[in-house]
Amino acid sequence: MSRYRFKGRLCGLLCKECSEPLSGAILRLYRPAQSTDLIAQAVAQPKGTLALLDDDAIAEKSKRFLAEATLDADGRFDIALGDNDKYDGGAFEIDVYCGTVPHQKIPRTPPEPRQFALTTLQPQWREREEGLVAAWDYCIPFRWWCWFRSLFGAWTICGRVMVCDKQIPVSGATVSAFDADWLADDALGSAVTDGSGHFRIDYNAVDFKRTPFSPSINIEWTGGPDLYFKIESGGTALLDETQSRGRQSDRENAGPCFCVSLCVDVDVQPPYDNPLFTHVGDFHIYGDIANATGLTNSAVLGHGGPGFGFFGALKLRGFCPKTIGGKPARYRFLHEDLAAPGLQPIVGALLYPVLVGARLMQWDLNGTGLSWTFQSIYVQGAGATPGLPTPPAVPPGTPWGAPPSHVIVPDASGWIEVDPNGLDDGFYGSLIRFNTTAAIPAADAPGNGAGNAVADPKNGVDLRIVFEAQATDGTGGFSNALGRIHVNNWGEVNLLDLQEFTGGSSPCSKITNAINIEYTIDHELLRSWGLALSTNASPAPAFPVLPSGNAPRGGNGTQNVPTIGWPSCAYRVSLTTLLRLTDGENDDSGRTIEKIFCI
Repeated sequence: MSRYRFKGRLCGLLCKECSEPLSGAILRLYRPAQSTDLIAQAVAQPKGTLALLDDDAIAEKSKRFLAEATLDADGRFDIALGDNDKYDGGAFEIDVYCGTVPHQKIPRTPPEPRQFALTTLQPQWREREEGLVAAWDYCIPFRWWCWFRSLFGAWTICGRVMVCDKQIPVSGATVSAFDADWLADDALGSAVTDGSGHFRIDYNAVDFKRTPFSPSINIEWTGGPDLYFKIESGGTALLDETQSRGRQSDRENAGPCFCVSLCVDVDVQPPYDNPLFTHVGDFHIYGDIANATGLTNSAVLGHGGPGFGFFGALKLRGFCPKTIGGKPARYRFLHEDLAAPGLQPIVGALLYPVLVGARLMQWDLNGTGLSWTFQSIYVQGAGATPGLPTPPAVPPGTPWGAPPSHVIVPDASGWIEVDPNGLDDGFYGSLIRFNTTAAIPAADAPGNGAGNAVADPKNGVDLRIVFEAQATDGTGGFSNALGRIHVNNWGEVNLLDLQEFTGGSSPCSKITNAINIEYTIDHELLRSWGLALSTNASPAPAFPVLPSGNAPRGGNGTQNVPTIGWPSCAYRVSLTTLLRLTDGENDDSGRTIEKIFCI
């Protein structure tokens, strides 16, 4: 039985602006060596504990081996530790084993596998339905990671092409990199810029060390290549740097990881076909939601308003075309709690069904024969319906009715393939519906009895939502994110009672001289609350003004109301609360609770 689950993501920085997941690497866990400084090791920053291990060190650690997992394409891991592992939740050492490094061009002679010590970690275990879970995300500093890549002969260029003097990316341009060699320039490789103008070129050390006399003589005695670039698009040269540019100080003797910004003087058309996450419901993720708070700035289309949070199932809207770079396209959304970082794909129970498009198919809708009919396309967490639906087995002339919907279910990593048979150029509008109650459970906040202050007031959670799109083969990546959205699925504390009912009396006992209304209201995003009295008595008595408010957290107390002279009848005291919450399309509609008493 697995009692503990350790999961997360590892990446390596290529420079401050560029990173890569450690896909294909093996994460290995070891029991810590007997050491008096275990606490110091467990709290040390990984950048201070990174160390390359030799064969003897690896062999010594093998006696303390605990578990391992291969990192997936996104650098994610999920390791289950159970009773059979004799693990009690304590600290463990984390190593990474690499047979190659990501995106490496494998040379004729394969590189030697290597293993390095990353850190000693004491996981922060949290109780979850599946047991005790700890999440850990870490990106290896670029100086160390690039040096480690160089041990495999793996070198890379990570760059971006922009329009000169403008913050406009150039997409679809081919960037070629060269080494300014004194005998013959080395072509290191080329790549096509994505929708954000980014490109990546991977090459091996041998690519710039090779000469006409190789392998006997290699020319690059002093280290790295001297880089210069050429850029073209549609057969037109946009940039044509000369060899001398590679001899300048900022390009000469480039290291294993080199990041560069290039600019071209061109007119760029708007990126009509670029995938993009744009809205939560009707709220624009940049213009309508404040990044500092995750709350809305103002009302949109009659709902929401200043300082509104979000709750429930959220429609995440945007656009993803059918193809990216001429290849079938896919997209996904990920979320993370900003207080406990660790991106998680939005899959399974986190998805609420949502209509994303339609496609045409031949179907006997009315029993008059096959005709072109619209079939709805939904994205949801389960119940995929690949292919076309099977016609019902009914006699000829019998209407088939509307065709069943086509359902797309993301894969385990959250990727959703855009239906190539859908109408228009892709999915535009709702892309998924994020059921936040599966990530942040909905419950009524606890109170401490009507009239009393709340001892444990509840607050919402700040999330980050990331959108990614790419071709199904993993090329041509696009990404943007909503940096902060405040989600609160707690129901407010709204407690109401009459002091006269708490001493053994009942609602059927007549009130004589007065009532004492006990009330408690609490929520961090309270829009309004108020007590009210009503009756069918005629004439009705003049009721006093009762407590109300619109400030966050509400209020509590006991309100005395004299009842002398009130006509004999049934009376109602009610408490109405309304929250400053929206799902992007519909706002909280409020609640009213009541107590009935007799005079």
